Amino acid sequence: MTSAENENKTKETAVQLGFAVEFEDYEHRMLVGHNSPLWQHWDGGQMGGKPSWLNPKDIPRNHLTCKCCSDPLVFVCQLYCPCDDITPNAFHRSFYVFACANNICDNETTGTIRVIRTQLPEDNSYLPEEENECWAMHIPESWGVNICKVCGQRGNGKCPVQGEYFCGRHHQKEYKKYVDKNDESSNDQDSPFMPSILTSSELVVEEEPPHGKDAKSGAKSRSTMFKSGDLDDDDSDEEFDRNLEQGDLNEMTGAGPETVTKDIVTMNFYDRINKIPDVNTQCLRYLRWPDKEQCRETVTPLWIRSDYTPNDENIPSCERCGAERRFEFQLMPQMLHYLLKDHQMESSKHKPQNVINKKDTEAVRAASTILEQAPPEQVPPDLASTTEKAVEAARAKIMEGGGNVPDWGVVSVYTCTKSCGGMDFIEGEELGAYIEEFAWKQPSLD
Repeated sequence: MTSAENENKTKETAVQLGFAVEFEDYEHRMLVGHNSPLWQHWDGGQMGGKPSWLNPKDIPRNHLTCKCCSDPLVFVCQLYCPCDDITPNAFHRSFYVFACANNICDNETTGTIRVIRTQLPEDNSYLPEEENECWAMHIPESWGVNICKVCGQRGNGKCPVQGEYFCGRHHQKEYKKYVDKNDESSNDQDSPFMPSILTSSELVVEEEPPHGKDAKSGAKSRSTMFKSGDLDDDDSDEEFDRNLEQGDLNEMTGAGPETVTKDIVTMNFYDRINKIPDVNTQCLRYLRWPDKEQCRETVTPLWIRSDYTPNDENIPSCERCGAERRFEFQLMPQMLHYLLKDHQMESSKHKPQNVINKKDTEAVRAASTILEQAPPEQVPPDLASTTEKAVEAARAKIMEGGGNVPDWGVVSVYTCTKSCGGMDFIEGEELGAYIEEFAWKQPSLD
């Protein structure tokens, strides 16, 4: 093999890493994802917030739900991954990832994370051929599609009181509870906290450095991507020191010392992300359709534990065209650290004692005391069931206050190797012009 062939092979097997970059302002946010109609601006993707739809006309008909518990899913991220080398129908190609926040599903490997894909040819009805400041055909409203005020999925009804469209009653109630109508923000940059919306940031992608080489220059480029002229060249400046102590990584990934030292796969996971300085905050790993040799060379997927791993039989072929599915990207546990920043800041405001009023608490305590201390013949017949219902109602209030959040160890996503589909809308399909791919979740280590 010639040196040129070796170089090409290295490029083909290089893993792309995704890092979270905080939005500077509203203008920065509007350049990310498909908020801008100029596809030249598109790169990487977005974490959290609301999705911006590549095909704005034929979005899913209803909010996506968990296949295990049927709860509504929360939006996790979207990735822009063109695939025009495979098919001209995928000149533009994007993935959208949604996750279940119900902790009863934490150990389920499939069905709780759902990934949908859509794609467009270069010539399409939604994007301008050249720059056009007045262009608006890239947004759903231009096609008569109403968007949920909370989550950005399809709005199926307009609340007559609040005057906004919602995907369902769950977001109608959430909006009413958390948004002060007298102090609404003028844009999404200052949106109030809502439990079903994760902290948003840009997902910036760069190539994984060769092992053994320092990657500090890569980290600095991420920090200066949207800021120029106001940084010095002091490499010792803590602002650029992105190295994390092992304890910090354990907290991000949910690992305890015993787990790290006992499981060889977990040890290899930490070894891979710690071997190169400054890349251990990676939120995503991307390598489209590697073969078995490439998987070995790049340690792809990078599993976090030895159990809950799939075999070949667990990965289904594409239900639409029958093509083989292969690995394309994985979500890392570090992503949760950035997605849940707003939830961590708000947690003190939504503690159980602030969610459940004092009167309800005292009533439950009094009933519990009677049940524990009074002779059975003196206990009212309906007291036990009434108390149980009160406890369940209190628990529901806690959950409504934002108690549940998504959780995973790693999420490995397998996609159709023909990248089938296009901008055609198939009448009767719940997902519209979006096609579901396959995600396998390893539970977190805690």
